[in-house]
Amino acid sequence: MTTTTVEPAGGTTGRYMFDNATTEARNQLQYLGAILDFGTRRVLSQAGLATGWNVTDVGAGAGTLTTWICDQVAPSGRVTAVDLDPRHIPSGPNLTVCAGDIRNLIPPEASQDAIVVRLVLMHLPDREQVLASLVRALVPGGVIVVADWDCTWRDLLRRSPSQRASQLFERFQDTLLAFGESRGADMGWAKRAPEVMDGLGLVDVTSHIDSRSWRGGTGICLLHHSNSIQKEAELVAAGMSLDDLVELREALMDPELMVSAYLMHTTVGRRPAA
Repeated sequence: MTTTTVEPAGGTTGRYMFDNATTEARNQLQYLGAILDFGTRRVLSQAGLATGWNVTDVGAGAGTLTTWICDQVAPSGRVTAVDLDPRHIPSGPNLTVCAGDIRNLIPPEASQDAIVVRLVLMHLPDREQVLASLVRALVPGGVIVVADWDCTWRDLLRRSPSQRASQLFERFQDTLLAFGESRGADMGWAKRAPEVMDGLGLVDVTSHIDSRSWRGGTGICLLHHSNSIQKEAELVAAGMSLDDLVELREALMDPELMVSAYLMHTTVGRRPAA
């Protein structure tokens, strides 16, 4: 494995709202992989991912998806993992890790058989320009997979142990998503991805929309629990008390709670073949 470091771009606006250097980050990234990897693997398999492909995984996080892609394209294919802080990505013989902002790390033109961009573009104010640059990095016939949550869909609570738990959950959602928007995130961008990808000249553009429910102590509830720990200072600054957060975390571990994940829009398109 080789590692390249590039200074991040963009200042505060457009910066990812979580920090991989925190003690809770490893848990958060593992929860994300457990929730999302199955669906992304399915889409990549349907797109024809195969031995010999060169693939870039943008926003690789804990590297759970990256490792799977490395196995699929081995031995002759290579994978590049890009993350602002890639400390949690395990090494691999056909893996190059790039530490930095994707806006400074666009692959060379017509060099990639596939590019995966998961939970990244929604956080970038210049997302459409970045997407256009990534499309140019595809070989003719190459595929790009853009996956982001639609956090404007808020019909999340399927069952709650109490009205108080419901109120705390909704307040937590309001506060966390407002923090992301203050940093340039667009919580509804995922719905526009197919139109933008069509406009960039991609063909066979399709969007897969997935969600499922999870009980307290599993899946998305564990992710929300982790997010509440990572962003505790910001949540308190926005008006939630420490007691509120203790109650929220207890509810998120209660099996009487049932919560749906945000709608995950996974949009796939191909660069036209030469």
